[in-house]
Amino acid sequence: MDVDGNIYSVITIGEQTWMGENLRVKHAPDGSEIISYVYIDNPEAEERYGRLYSWDVAMNGSTEEEAQGICPCGWHIPDDDEFKKLEIHLGMTQAEAEMANTWRGSLVGTSLKEGGNSGYDAQLAGRRSSGGRLGYIGEMEYMWTSTEYEKDLAWRRCLNVNSPTVGRWNTFPKSYGFSVRCIQNKKTK
Repeated sequence: MDVDGNIYSVITIGEQTWMGENLRVKHAPDGSEIISYVYIDNPEAEERYGRLYSWDVAMNGSTEEEAQGICPCGWHIPDDDEFKKLEIHLGMTQAEAEMANTWRGSLVGTSLKEGGNSGYDAQLAGRRSSGGRLGYIGEMEYMWTSTEYEKDLAWRRCLNVNSPTVGRWNTFPKSYGFSVRCIQNKKTK
């Protein structure tokens, strides 16, 4: 459950536990209001697709990999390596996982999309450009990682309704609005 009282489904894939839905929180863990976007002011759309966040908002001001960001306590923004681990578990090779700024991993994207065999069920929530344009709902999913590439860029994952692969890119500015899927913190013994 997040700070706003939203309850999320969870799914264990391999050794990782992920939220089974995109984050839809409107406040940081400390209760302060954050800027986020939704396609239409409709609770059903928000419930299905979640909200879109800039990287800085998603990270709640942190630049550390695996930061809690705006995730609930005990959860964090997945880093690039955690996404790679997920992709490899679903059948991608290590060499494919390391490929940058391309589509890779035949059928792994299909596994991650709604109705796929992983249970991740990406909803293809689209994105918000730096200029404020919302687009690609039902066609694309863009998900932030907590891994920076450069000062103004961070790694992301992309899914396309027409592609069985997964995109790994570092080319859009952090000011874009993307979805966030939180991953549970590793349990210590």
